[in-house]
Amino acid sequence: MGKSRFIELMAKNIGKSATKEELEELEVFLNQFPEYKKMQGVANALELKAKENAGRFEERDLNLGLAKLWDHIGEFEAADAQAAAQETILAQEKSTGGYRIWMAAAAAILIVCLTGFYFYSSNRSGSSADEMVMNKIYVPFGKTRELTLPDGTKVKLNSGSSISWPKSFAKNSREVNLKGEGFFEVTKNLKRPFLVVTEQLTVKVLGTIFNVKAYADDKNTETTLLRGKVQVELKDKPEKNIILLPNEKLIVMNESFPADDNVNNTEARTEYQLKKLPNIKPEDFKETAWLTNRLVFINENFEAVARQMERKYNVQFVFDSQALKTEQLSGVFENEPLEEALGIIKMTTPFNFRKEGRIIHILHQ
Repeated sequence: MGKSRFIELMAKNIGKSATKEELEELEVFLNQFPEYKKMQGVANALELKAKENAGRFEERDLNLGLAKLWDHIGEFEAADAQAAAQETILAQEKSTGGYRIWMAAAAAILIVCLTGFYFYSSNRSGSSADEMVMNKIYVPFGKTRELTLPDGTKVKLNSGSSISWPKSFAKNSREVNLKGEGFFEVTKNLKRPFLVVTEQLTVKVLGTIFNVKAYADDKNTETTLLRGKVQVELKDKPEKNIILLPNEKLIVMNESFPADDNVNNTEARTEYQLKKLPNIKPEDFKETAWLTNRLVFINENFEAVARQMERKYNVQFVFDSQALKTEQLSGVFENEPLEEALGIIKMTTPFNFRKEGRIIHILHQ
């Protein structure tokens, strides 16, 4: 039994929605691995607490909490296949080593979170246990990935991005959590709005095509609308709903990004900009160039361009010269190898670089 199936059965058991066959499946697993019964005890002990607190939380906050928890235990996903192959050996061990304790604790915490979400959602909308089981995909640097969500919505994720969503969407909404950059073609459903939740904002749509760029290490979070209409709610200004029309882009400064020297107050940091995109073909927008494996930058500083190149080429840039970070660059990269791309930049900006494995040092010429 894999991790996702075990958590799903535990959640259904706690939520009183498991079938007879599912309860028997869970019992067989717990009898085979009795150490996992400790998780069941922890979850049952905290069940009452979850009931008491369920009404105090917003569904979005619970989903964000689950997404952050997945980030902390993401290594468990890669270890799941190996753990499955070693289950027989683990069952024979008498001691609970550090790895097993860590694994059990992570699963127990997740179950408790799922329990709280169950009582919240069941009280509000009669949700099923499937809504508590979260899927997550991470795309490493140098890669992109396409996927189709349960409602038919198509998503393409850029390098260094992750998305999480429930196994089954709620009855009144379709919510996903995004870190990084994603291009969405949302299936229209007037009764179930589609929500893309990021650290800085939430994009609400019924059916449309748009791009969201929300990397934690970028200065801004950007939402670019190509077709339809979206409503954007800022994290620190929930009362401020911004409507985007086709070929418009919303830019919001990331809180985690260092402030400029001349910015001294929080209000200034949370200001946003709404820009109209140039009158060109949608496929030529620099905001969506990554969909065709292109990197387009116009009057951007070297440091920002380097972050984009890190994701595209799966490398890490180190500026040995701080002054070079602010050099303004413009250009287009398509299928050029890394060294060739750096050579193109050198035509307009004098600098040297030294490569050490996947680390690229940028130095004064």
